[in-house]
Amino acid sequence: MGTTMKAVRCFGFGRQHRFVADAPVPVPGPGEVLVRVDASGICATDRAMWDGSGPWRLAFPFTPGHEFTGTVVELGEGAGELHGLALGQRAVAELNVTRGNDFFRQRGLYHLSDAPEVIGVTRDGGWAEYMIYPANAVVHKVPDAVSDKAACYAEPLANAIHSVERAGIGFGDVVVVSGAGPLGLGMLQAARLRTPRKLILVNPGAAKRALGLRLGADLVFHPDDPALKAAVADLTGGRGADVFLEASGHTEAFQAGLDLIRKRGTIVVSGVYRRKAEIDLNALGEFKELNILGSRLAPFTYAVALDLMARGLIDGEACVTQVYPLEAFEEALDRQPIPGVLQVKVIFDPRL
Repeated sequence: MGTTMKAVRCFGFGRQHRFVADAPVPVPGPGEVLVRVDASGICATDRAMWDGSGPWRLAFPFTPGHEFTGTVVELGEGAGELHGLALGQRAVAELNVTRGNDFFRQRGLYHLSDAPEVIGVTRDGGWAEYMIYPANAVVHKVPDAVSDKAACYAEPLANAIHSVERAGIGFGDVVVVSGAGPLGLGMLQAARLRTPRKLILVNPGAAKRALGLRLGADLVFHPDDPALKAAVADLTGGRGADVFLEASGHTEAFQAGLDLIRKRGTIVVSGVYRRKAEIDLNALGEFKELNILGSRLAPFTYAVALDLMARGLIDGEACVTQVYPLEAFEEALDRQPIPGVLQVKVIFDPRL
């Protein structure tokens, strides 16, 4: 390990990322962990920064990448004891780092902290050869049975598991998952473990629908297929779906969920949306008395995600479909879905 490394730095919204060949390798302070990055994913939020559509106010520059896995190469003072790590071990850190004992942290809602720091946004992330896991980060060892690709998928999967937990899926439920990206396919697999009566995946791309069937969907539909509404009606005696998990990032999909859901049904919304929705609020109250829930980040679910993949109950590696070197970050960020080609999670391997 030298003193410089490759990294991708973000200097602002709208294609203001730059590849840096000689960024300094960070030095771990007390309690901090330096890892060699083995894989780091591209999220919808990263693409929103790239195309300038993100809804956030951020302080630039920084190294993006909040989905990552790495191998420990150096431990700051006391870091081994603090995190239970040794040199050479693989580990992931949760992206959300909180400071202080604020209102939400006191109530176990650390993902909603008033003073969060986010690895890959307010702290340098995984689009680099090396990165720091902060002293106050929540760090998890990667089980031997989990590959680097699957470990990189732990963050979106943990988000998906949180959404499924929010939904409270029952054994007799008819569940619709909208969207077959990394989040949606994670929701699909996690929801399958709740053994609902029927699990339906909705997605426009045929390749993703085929993967959804392999990962546990009972039925798959294009969102414009009129057979979707007919199938839900047939399964439920015309009442509508019990649970609708929205992971597509399209406001039209939320409107479709309002149409498909039954009275007193539950809709869970997770993802980043580029356009505002126009909805008839009467559907929420007057007509259906719905439970509309948001889902944000992954409190207490990273360890669950890693364990489920280690036990073979969720296939994380199947959701990682393209791998790029850091130098090709523009090609990776600009990559568009190709008809007939499966594209779910695109990642960087800084070792390439």
